[in-house]
Amino acid sequence: MRTIVLLVAASALVGCGASAPIPIDKLTRAQESVRHAEETPEVVAAPQAFAHLTLAKNQLQYAKKLMADGHNEDAHWTLMRAESDAQAALSLAHAEAARVDAQQTIDAVRQAMTLMQQEGSGS
Repeated sequence: MRTIVLLVAASALVGCGASAPIPIDKLTRAQESVRHAEETPEVVAAPQAFAHLTLAKNQLQYAKKLMADGHNEDAHWTLMRAESDAQAALSLAHAEAARVDAQQTIDAVRQAMTLMQQEGSGS
């Protein structure tokens, strides 16, 4: 019985020492997402979007440090967060651009209605 316990404990220790593979696919995806967000002008114009882009860039740098230090599992999760924040930046930027466009349309319709009412009461 004692031998089995020692074997299980030794196996657990060996498993803990093994490092996860370098998350190259996650790194590539996170870098592409950050680059895409950086190249989207609306991201800079929307404060919340820009904040998420900043988080994504910081997480990307931190993940690279984690990989350099051999902490690949932590880097994997950090890269996933970086990609998610970059995607959030893009989504927030597009939503803000759509909101601004909708507001401009509403303003134009109101202006046209006011002009039509003025012309109608002037005849």
